[in-house]
Amino acid sequence: MAIDPTLRDALSAVTPASLARALTRAGVKAFTPHGLSARGSGAVVGPAYTMRMIPARDDAAGDLAAAIDAVPDGAVVVIDAAASGVALPFGAILAARLAQRGAVGLVTDAALPDEIGIPAWSRPAAAGGTLALVGTQERVACGGAAIHPGDILVCESTGIVAVPAAIAERVALEAVEQQRLDLWIQREVERGATLASLLPPDAAALARFESETKPA
Repeated sequence: MAIDPTLRDALSAVTPASLARALTRAGVKAFTPHGLSARGSGAVVGPAYTMRMIPARDDAAGDLAAAIDAVPDGAVVVIDAAASGVALPFGAILAARLAQRGAVGLVTDAALPDEIGIPAWSRPAAAGGTLALVGTQERVACGGAAIHPGDILVCESTGIVAVPAAIAERVALEAVEQQRLDLWIQREVERGATLASLLPPDAAALARFESETKPA
């Protein structure tokens, strides 16, 4: 599940907002989890390793310990808990094991403590009860987003996006260019330019952008 270092650097260099615009232009939908808050600090980029959990009944559940032990190095663990707000059965030992496995982050629509030892995004606690593991490495829903195993998750305090691996390189390049353009437009506005020709940029504005930002 390793990501090419050049691709990782490109995705790390752009904001979730720039990636979101590139994904929208590519026709991708439901790529942003909503209603999740950062726990701890840090921005992470990594392939999704997915788990699905449901409210526990009396019957047997999946082996959560084995699922944690199967998490590959560098993964962002995404846990679909049906937006329940129930606390994950993640004690200090399981959280520590995730870190030992090399997981770089955790994204879930369940509840978490404020700190679990790795960067995490979750919902506030909303209900009592417990959760049971019912699947791993399946397509899941998390915070209203569709997450497929292997999607590249880009997670920051400002938001999260899931980039399909098959188009990740193209989306990253488009997002880098979008961010360059956004920064140029911001500088133009700070210099007193009107928005009429900048949002969206007309042909003359785009020509000036290319002229002023092209490599020497």
